[in-house]
Amino acid sequence: MKWKIIGFGLCLLVAAGLGILCSGSRQAEAAPGDTDLSSEDIINRIYDSIPLQEVEEILQDMKEDEVDFSIRGYVDQVLAGEGELSLAGMESYVRNYIVQQFEANRKTFIRLILFGILSGVFLNFSSTMYEKQMGETGFQIIYFLVVTIMVTGFFSVTQVAGDVLADIIQFMNALIPSFSVALTWSSGSATSMAFYQTALLAIGVAENVLIRVFVPLVQVYFLVSIMNPLADWRFTKFASLLRGLVRIGTKTLLAILIGHQGIQGLIVPALDGVKRSSVFRTASSLPGVGNLFGGVTDTVIGTGVLIKSAIGVGGLIAVCVICIAPILKLGVFTVVYRGLAAFAQPVTDRRIVSVFQSTADSGRLLLHIVCMTAVMFLVTLTIIIAATNRIQ
Repeated sequence: MKWKIIGFGLCLLVAAGLGILCSGSRQAEAAPGDTDLSSEDIINRIYDSIPLQEVEEILQDMKEDEVDFSIRGYVDQVLAGEGELSLAGMESYVRNYIVQQFEANRKTFIRLILFGILSGVFLNFSSTMYEKQMGETGFQIIYFLVVTIMVTGFFSVTQVAGDVLADIIQFMNALIPSFSVALTWSSGSATSMAFYQTALLAIGVAENVLIRVFVPLVQVYFLVSIMNPLADWRFTKFASLLRGLVRIGTKTLLAILIGHQGIQGLIVPALDGVKRSSVFRTASSLPGVGNLFGGVTDTVIGTGVLIKSAIGVGGLIAVCVICIAPILKLGVFTVVYRGLAAFAQPVTDRRIVSVFQSTADSGRLLLHIVCMTAVMFLVTLTIIIAATNRIQ
């Protein structure tokens, strides 16, 4: 039964190779001067079988207009032998975006610094009991004004983090089927199916754990931290526990997924290679069509590896393009509130300083989640690209 299946698959492969060759031969007869038409026809057939239109549309909708990148255009360049990636405009875009974000936060920074100084005035220039009570009341009013401003800013960047996580998941949902088809051409069905399952697992983790569990945990951590000073620091350990859960939990998930993908990247492509080699040796030993079959299959597999690598690297670049603006926004938010805590500490009450620092820590946790999600998909693609680049 096993040899019947192998023989049937062999016949299909021979028929496919002969069909491609005959088609190329007919086109070569129509254009006698073109000796590479057969190889170009094979490349075009493989490339046309991989759906990239949806991937391209989603990428163009998500990326910033200032970033000029097209995944289909990049694959076309690689196939034309011009796969060098130019980052000429990226440096100026990043610099301008960072300046723009600092400029957008400048008024908030100044306003919060003034509120911090005013709160110190209320507390430090009250001598009598009545004045102290009035000073404490004034401090609490300023405290809630500061908290209101920071809550608005924090939930704004929380929305940014949630949106970019959803964008990454949507893009990967579109990229995975296309990349899996390319893997089938270059490596085999087992490798393609293993990648598909692992990528779906990563998407499930990102959607159900990172977005629905860890992002709300950061929101709870923020709310607990800003109310902790008014509760006489009773929730310090609880806030520390929430922060540790987010940081350790994301790192653990990343390590598990990378380990799982690494093991599959070592075993499954080798299994596909053994199966393919046994079939190719048997086909090459057939009299009359052995050499023909070997030439066609070498072209098909080599082309599949090239297209697969181009799509994979294009996917890596696309994930970075989607993430760059939100990461910069979250990074500037974190730096601004760390700066607020540093500048306000000498002139204001430690409760205000604690709120500034807690807001910065909350922004850093959101940045941590976004970066971990991006790294999870980047490493998944990188492992499978590196593990399937051999032509056997």
